[in-house]
Amino acid sequence: MKRVLSASLTTTVAALGLVCAQAEPVLKAHFAGIDNLTKREDAKTLRTVWQLKQTQAFRKEALDKLARRLGGDNAEREATLRELLPDLGHGELFLGIAPAEGRPDVALITAIGETRGGLWTQTLRRLAKQRGGEPVEKTVAGYTGWRVDFDNGRTLGFGYADGWLLLGTGQETLNYLKKAAERIADTGRPFPADRENDLSLTVDARALPGAIRDRLPSAPNTIRITLHLKKDNFYSKVVVDFDEPLPADAPDWEIPTRTITEPLASFTAARGAGLLAARPVLRLLGLDTANSQFYAWSQARTKFQSFFSVKVDGPKEAIAGLAKRVGDFRKPGGRGEKFIGQIEHDTKKPAITWGNVPLFAPYVTVGNSDDKGYIVGGVFPPDPIKKPIPKEMLDEFTGKDNLVYYNWEITGQRLEKWNLLIQFAAILSDRREQLVNNTKGIAFLTALRPKLGNSITDATIDGNRLTITRKSHLGLSALEIALLTRWIDNPRFPAPTLEWPPAAEKKRTPKPKKPKKSADKK
Repeated sequence: MKRVLSASLTTTVAALGLVCAQAEPVLKAHFAGIDNLTKREDAKTLRTVWQLKQTQAFRKEALDKLARRLGGDNAEREATLRELLPDLGHGELFLGIAPAEGRPDVALITAIGETRGGLWTQTLRRLAKQRGGEPVEKTVAGYTGWRVDFDNGRTLGFGYADGWLLLGTGQETLNYLKKAAERIADTGRPFPADRENDLSLTVDARALPGAIRDRLPSAPNTIRITLHLKKDNFYSKVVVDFDEPLPADAPDWEIPTRTITEPLASFTAARGAGLLAARPVLRLLGLDTANSQFYAWSQARTKFQSFFSVKVDGPKEAIAGLAKRVGDFRKPGGRGEKFIGQIEHDTKKPAITWGNVPLFAPYVTVGNSDDKGYIVGGVFPPDPIKKPIPKEMLDEFTGKDNLVYYNWEITGQRLEKWNLLIQFAAILSDRREQLVNNTKGIAFLTALRPKLGNSITDATIDGNRLTITRKSHLGLSALEIALLTRWIDNPRFPAPTLEWPPAAEKKRTPKPKKPKKSADKK
């Protein structure tokens, strides 16, 4: 039972990459609860999204997968988790994870009704006995709780106190829960109310896996995420403190305003340390920027129009080098041997195009002649209208000296584009199992798109601190929503992968041979 409970409390954190072999996580989190948020008058969009039948169907499927994964091969354990897990997230919630020998110590405190709280404590007592433990009844501040000591040295504690469920693993955690129960008896709450934030999360960044740390400009120390709802928008802030000062010599903006044209559905600009956001694209294409800047945008007329632009030393040579790398990639025996389509390199334009690809028409060529040194790429031809990017948008960020990243998007429109772009590589490589269409997650995204409007994100540097701020309807960008949905939609969830499992081979039963008809006698 202890193993099941520990796994259920740490699965979300582990799946997000906060649990790794190199370091145990230290995490503190507080969430106001979805029920409390959706009751507020300024939560129109959140309430609408939460009440969608597609949202509830997707959530149920995700919790079923989680219960199945945590339950292992034990049907009774899985059924129990299916019964309990839906409670989490509805009411106000506190979560703490601290280092310990073996598994981390976990403390969870959440607001919950008396009936459901009684079900939790009753179920936990039953499961503890099944796992060989004997729940010992304790009284703290007038409340009844239980302590279970297992043979492997681990300790579990749980109880219910005036509308709050308290449970955790580890001796230090039990002391933590005891103090919380005493505060509930005195004030009615385990902790003082947070008047400023609806979500707060503090993480010891040393617990992050290398895949994330390597994308950061320096060794991170602490990450703090806060979010609050105001006038139908979530205002988010991420503050990352590093061990050493970050590079502050950001170059002056050189925006290819003649290459980036209307009608826009999104726009991104990055420079200096903010260029890390574009590193995956630059590495994939093997391109080096001449001015430490990167630009990306999408147009609103069709769902396929997404582009990028970067300044290079010698556009013609850069395109020729890219053409050679793509050609080598697709050679027999190479990684891209099975990729579909035909590559053409026009040395006069110069340009490289990838033709005969369903839905998409990828290309890289030189930018507008007024934007010297810039190359531009996309997955579909741009709109013929040559109206430059609005000056008002550029004025939003170009005057901020310490700003290294800026993004604006119409999230609903961009969400549709990202869902297609995520599957773009699968289309090129003819990996049919990665093309996802008829799922609960896709139905959720389809219903969500018309509900979401403008989102603005920027990042600034001040000494050894990186600060990211955002204003949006749900607190997430279109890319984040698309990736999160694809992860949860995956049959392997909560495994930390976006790769869908290969489709099961269909067994074909050979048809019985029909007896030969005898020739008619003459």
